[in-house]
Amino acid sequence: KVGEHLRPVTVEEILFFYSLDKATYFATADNRHYPADFSLEYLEEILDPGRFFRINRKYMVSLPAILDIISYSNSRLKIRLKHSTDEDVIVSREKVSDFKLWLDR
Repeated sequence: KVGEHLRPVTVEEILFFYSLDKATYFATADNRHYPADFSLEYLEEILDPGRFFRINRKYMVSLPAILDIISYSNSRLKIRLKHSTDEDVIVSREKVSDFKLWLDR
């Protein structure tokens, strides 16, 4: 929903989902950000795990969203995402192994 309008967005257009100020949003390939009607927890349950991976409490990403992956402190990974203004997108330590497996699929 955008104002009074409902805008259909396909899953293929979505680069990543994120939480901000207790709300959930998603970013699209055309650099637009929209509010989502669902929590990240619910989205994690209903979306294809081959397409999206929950890297931490704040982000669920797709492969096309990832620009760069950098080794980070304490065996974590830092990710640069397309159309993200957040400098610190970190794969949590507990998720690094599963994330690497997800990348290799």
